[in-house]
Amino acid sequence: MNSVVKAKRTSARIELAFKGAREASAVYLSLKPEERVPASTRCRASLKRRKNVLCLEIDAKDTATLRAALNSFLRWAIVARDMVERGKR
Repeated sequence: MNSVVKAKRTSARIELAFKGAREASAVYLSLKPEERVPASTRCRASLKRRKNVLCLEIDAKDTATLRAALNSFLRWAIVARDMVERGKR
């Protein structure tokens, strides 16, 4: 008898609060092109902005894919935020 273990799809929803709507908008516009990349069978991402809060939703095939996608989006968000802060100086 063969037993096949099928991985469950998993998802995460993260809200990132910024100091102001301008900063949130800049980060949103920086990350938006990544959301538009054609969805693979492994992972899909959705990004929304409400005033100074970004909502990131990721649906992934498994936890390893979810972790990789979260790490990527969060790193990109940090870089974009840091660039906005540098631009204020």
